[in-house]
Amino acid sequence: MSQNDNKNQGVDLGEFVEFYLLDSQEQIEKLGAGLLQLEKEGGNIGLINDLFRSAHSLKGASGTMGFTPIVALTHAAEDLLDHLRQGKMDVSLEMIDVLLAVTDRVKAMLAQVEQREEISIEFQDLASTMRELLDGDNAVEPKGPQIPQAEAEEVAKFVPQNFELTPDELEKVSNAQSLGHGVYQIDVKLGPNTLMKAVRAVMATQRLEGIGSVIKLVPSIEDLEVGNGEEFYMLVNCDEPREEIRRELLEISELADVVVHLYPNLNAPEEANLEEDKKVEKTPGIDLEAAPETASKTIAEEKIVKPAVVQKAKVESKTVAKTSGANEAIQGEGNTQVHTIRVDTVRMDNLINLVGEMVITRTRLVQIGLDLKAQYNTDVMVNNLNEANVYLGRLMNDLQESVMRLRMVAIGTVFNRFPRLVRDLAKKTGKEIDLVLKGEDTELDKTVVEVIGDPLMHLIRNSVDHGIESPEDRKAAGKPEVGTITLNAYHEGNHIAILISDDGAGLDLEKIRNKAVAKGLIGEREELSERDIANLIFLPGFSTADVVTDISGRGVGMDVVKKALNNLGGMVDITTRKGKGSTFTIRLPLTLAIIQALLVEVGQEIYAVPLSSVLETLLVNREEIKTVGGLPMVQLRGNTLPLISLQEKFDLPTPENESSEVFVVVVGFGDKALGLIVDELRGQQEVVIKSLGDFLTNLPGIAGATILGDGKVTLILDIGSLIQDVLVTRRS
Repeated sequence: MSQNDNKNQGVDLGEFVEFYLLDSQEQIEKLGAGLLQLEKEGGNIGLINDLFRSAHSLKGASGTMGFTPIVALTHAAEDLLDHLRQGKMDVSLEMIDVLLAVTDRVKAMLAQVEQREEISIEFQDLASTMRELLDGDNAVEPKGPQIPQAEAEEVAKFVPQNFELTPDELEKVSNAQSLGHGVYQIDVKLGPNTLMKAVRAVMATQRLEGIGSVIKLVPSIEDLEVGNGEEFYMLVNCDEPREEIRRELLEISELADVVVHLYPNLNAPEEANLEEDKKVEKTPGIDLEAAPETASKTIAEEKIVKPAVVQKAKVESKTVAKTSGANEAIQGEGNTQVHTIRVDTVRMDNLINLVGEMVITRTRLVQIGLDLKAQYNTDVMVNNLNEANVYLGRLMNDLQESVMRLRMVAIGTVFNRFPRLVRDLAKKTGKEIDLVLKGEDTELDKTVVEVIGDPLMHLIRNSVDHGIESPEDRKAAGKPEVGTITLNAYHEGNHIAILISDDGAGLDLEKIRNKAVAKGLIGEREELSERDIANLIFLPGFSTADVVTDISGRGVGMDVVKKALNNLGGMVDITTRKGKGSTFTIRLPLTLAIIQALLVEVGQEIYAVPLSSVLETLLVNREEIKTVGGLPMVQLRGNTLPLISLQEKFDLPTPENESSEVFVVVVGFGDKALGLIVDELRGQQEVVIKSLGDFLTNLPGIAGATILGDGKVTLILDIGSLIQDVLVTRRS
């Protein structure tokens, strides 16, 4: 894999590939998002520095692992960004294009690394393009800070760690210092109960190799693997300011404290170092956030404690001389625990399944308790059992809620994919489009997050290609030349709503209808509402595009959207105004694992209706049910409520003696409502959703199955698809 046999410093790095991939994928995502932001903001020097550090870190980590193609490509990108941050170049569209292409190429290379394949993807074309952008601009000044003697950073009475440097290492330190480069000792304190200490040291080495070079690590990787130490020390040659080095390392989880010391100058007389100590000892404390540039020159030695959840800076020191009473008070606040850990999704899913089985078992215990209560009403032991079941139920509810929160993921992880998509599509179609993201912090089940990306992509492509007009057409219509697509997410009861709206031309309902008639999907004289016409675009193979392009026109995108949402128990609705734009509203359940359900009887069968969709229950006389357009209806508080008989829907046997009254469960999804005709109501119960397997997926009206307290399997209704089939796609 061109990894130097996965060997580095005598250590087998193969086991660290997963950590490398996690870190590198994070860096490449930051790089891609930052480039899109840079395209809008131009010469934002803070953003340019962040991009440079990301490329630098990626290069260093890849070099440590021995992935030379990634190193070569990111090194060229780093040079380009270095010229940019030195003010030798201006941000241009060509530069952004080639750097975005670099992120795509590196992603493809990382995919090969993940598959443990040799990196075979070509990159010389991009490297050549970046060199051409740099042509004529070769007088690159040293990027390292030239530290005057009077402003050198050092801590009073700092005692350096004994690194036991070899002659070669001493020469490296001496040469770096004589050339004006920064040489630092970095003290790293691990978080409590850190299990893979050697991994943290390797990750720290990777990070620092991205912005400099590591001369020595004490204790060694091998000693960290077998030892019980809670700290390690690094001797580093780096030209970045100390706060940048500190910030880079603190992005690694399970590192509690990081202190960066200026290493004593091996080329200076001892008296000069002592005099320098006195100068720095008099330096007042600097607020890093308020004055980062000043702080980089005169900062007093600090330890930055960065918990993973609440990022909070504290000052602590074991080596800093006490300069004031305030420092003494702060000294005792050192050990801050790491608040987050990374857990493999397989382990988390296993935990979810175990909790689900516990819910089923608890339901079984409740059923046994009720059966015993019916036979031995006055028995004290039976009453004790039922009391224990009640308490167990409360504990299970708390456990279930806590476990469900583990599955919740911010939808921003999906939304962040689309700025690049919209940019590329707009460029390809010659349109100018702004993408506005709202509600990125809205959380929903990780299973939903994993699946919703593809439907959203199709809807956004549809808005770009069919919705937003060309700049000329928008100008002629009195609109701004730049179109806007808005992606918004918010909670709506026990569901989440995702809106994809644009200010384009809106759907051409007449064209959609004519196309449907031409394809034989509807009759020429068939009367349809505007909503029904709009929803025709979700039919398989339906497209109004006159020309098939690589963006749209094949009639598969909208069909994919509807199928994916049906599988998730969700639905999509369309509102459109000609010349004003369209809005696609997706509604999805928050979780797909454990739900509260209303059990209903239909003939000899029992079905589970998700309680989050139940609005109310009614007892209706059969004479009050009228048939309109082939669909049974009933009047409910002055409004017409469409009904569906589950007995007819699922082709169940007709009972010999039908009662004059039936129960109706009114369910809703968004602004739509439907009545389910059932025979009896069995009550509320917590159920675990189980998949029906590959052979029974996509059954209309069925979301999954569950196991009841008596051990019987019952089907869970998919309310979204029932409403969609009856109210949206129904045609006369």
